Amino acid sequence: MQTRIQKRTNNPIYKERFLFGVEPHELVKRSVLFYIYASDKYTNTLIGETEVKLVDLDLQRKVTMWTNLADVNQKLTELGDIMFSLSYLPTAERLTVVVVKARNLHWTHNKDTSDPFVKVYLLQNGKKISKKKTSIKRNEKSPIFNEAMIFSVPAHVLQTVQVRLTVAEYQADGRTPSIGHVIVGSQASGKSLAHWNQMISSLRKPIAMWHPLRK
Repeated sequence: MQTRIQKRTNNPIYKERFLFGVEPHELVKRSVLFYIYASDKYTNTLIGETEVKLVDLDLQRKVTMWTNLADVNQKLTELGDIMFSLSYLPTAERLTVVVVKARNLHWTHNKDTSDPFVKVYLLQNGKKISKKKTSIKRNEKSPIFNEAMIFSVPAHVLQTVQVRLTVAEYQADGRTPSIGHVIVGSQASGKSLAHWNQMISSLRKPIAMWHPLRK
C-alpha cells in the first residue's frame, strides 16, 4: 500500500488511512514498516525507513505518534550493500533491473581490495531460468555500475518469479567467490518484498533501493 505523492514539500501532510487484517494472537509478532521515497519524473528512491512494533502500542485506543526514520544511506552492514532499481513494462512484458552501485564490500580472506561484479539471476519457483552479469570493476570497494539487465517476463508469471543479485569477486585463477546476495520477489519478505510491491504499484517507473547483502 502507498500514499499519494505530495509534491514540492519537505513537510508533507497525508491524512490517509490503510486497513490491515490481523488476528489478535498475531499482534505480539507483527510490525508496521514505513518506507519514505523521494519521487521524480523518472524514479522513486528510498530515503528513509522505520518500524513500529504493534506489541508496543495500546491498540484499545487511537495512537498518534512520531517515529524517527533510519537513514538508509548511513546504515552499516556486515557484508556491504547494493543499490539497484526495478521496473516492469507491461506492454512489452519486460522486467528491467539496473545495478546502480555497491558500497562497503567485505572481501573474502579479509583482503584490502578486489575486483567485484554482479550476477543477476531470474528465478521461477526457485529455479534459475536466466542469468546476466555486469562488467568487472577493478580494485573497487564501492563500485559504480549503472548497468541494465532486461528480462522477458510475461505478466501472468510475474508473481512466480524472483530476482537474485549476487555480488562476487573475480580472481586471477578464474574463481568468482560470492560476497553476498539479495533476493527480491513476491515470495520475499521485509524490504525485499516492499521493493517488489513498489515496482508492481508503480509500473513503468524505476524504483531504486539499497539492500544489505547476506550469505
